[in-house]
Amino acid sequence: MNEIVHPFVRRLAVQREALAKPDQLVVHVVPLLFESGYIDMVNKSVVVVAPDEQRIARVMLRDNADADHVRARMAVQIDPKEARARADYVIENDGDVEHLREQTRAVYDALAGIAH
Repeated sequence: MNEIVHPFVRRLAVQREALAKPDQLVVHVVPLLFESGYIDMVNKSVVVVAPDEQRIARVMLRDNADADHVRARMAVQIDPKEARARADYVIENDGDVEHLREQTRAVYDALAGIAH
């Protein structure tokens, strides 16, 4: 499935990015940024990380999944420590929504400054 999906998504991203103005910030939301090789298509990367127990609880609630299923999915994803090390920007999603907004705004402002 990945051999079908990832090339299609890459082509679509290139097509849509071509529509952007030269000074426009283009954001790609890529859950498997490093695992899929999509990292090679971006200038800067942002990862959002949270403690494992929060991740598990959130996915259980969102997907109505059990903890073992969530842990199995997490086991095939990049280790959060490696993602942190490879990313240009890291947003910590371990607190309240206001703190998350503040971090997100700071990263956006930094990236928008790069785009101009």
